Amino acid sequence: MGYSQLAWERAAAAVAARALREVPFYRERHARGRGLAPVPTEELEGRLWALCPLSRPYRAMTEPTLWTGDPADLAAAVRGCGAGGGAVVEVRSAVVPWDRLGPLGPRYAPVLSPTATAVDVSASDGPARALVAGGRTVLVSAPEDVDAVQGRIGAVTVVVRRLAKVGEPGCLAVLHDRHLGYFATRPTSCGQWHLLWRRFHVAPGDGGVLVTALKRRRPTLVRVAVDVGLRQVAECSVHGTPVLQA
Repeated sequence: MGYSQLAWERAAAAVAARALREVPFYRERHARGRGLAPVPTEELEGRLWALCPLSRPYRAMTEPTLWTGDPADLAAAVRGCGAGGGAVVEVRSAVVPWDRLGPLGPRYAPVLSPTATAVDVSASDGPARALVAGGRTVLVSAPEDVDAVQGRIGAVTVVVRRLAKVGEPGCLAVLHDRHLGYFATRPTSCGQWHLLWRRFHVAPGDGGVLVTALKRRRPTLVRVAVDVGLRQVAECSVHGTPVLQA
């Protein structure tokens, strides 16, 4: 189904209403009169138990942190920037047990960032090196880590840079936040920051944008305020889907 502004807004409203009904974090804010006011990311720290529905609470003793992200978001971001069709290697601060980005997604391997807390950050590079040796591979990395990681795993066909802020034009890029994950992508063919609108709703806010995760319930993330240097939501004249603009 193609993009519809009305359907997009309705999807975000449905997630917000469910959050107020089912999720302690938003129920507490509503009781204090804050309702669906923008949520600064610092309010999310240490509140994992409160960000999950009452019917599926977070159990810290039996499951990993919920900030590991959703592999389907990364798969959508890589496709969106035009770098799909190969395996994906992602630079992370901690490894994850994924070998694919979803049941039908591309093959995947994590590698530790050079700044990760580890005795030897290259100790787990074997799967990534095997993917690179096997064919077309996309590296998703912060710009400052690209050279060091390619020195460990080999040269990749395409580099997708993971940016916390808007960076230089002309490169394949994705927008990433530690709590939200990957929510926008910039293909060189278009040059605009396209939202992953099937997975996220974004609205303008004071000092940044307000992001709602449409597909995720653990954690539930509604109107999370982030500053990526882009504050307006418009519609791409070429593709007819939402984009972020300065």
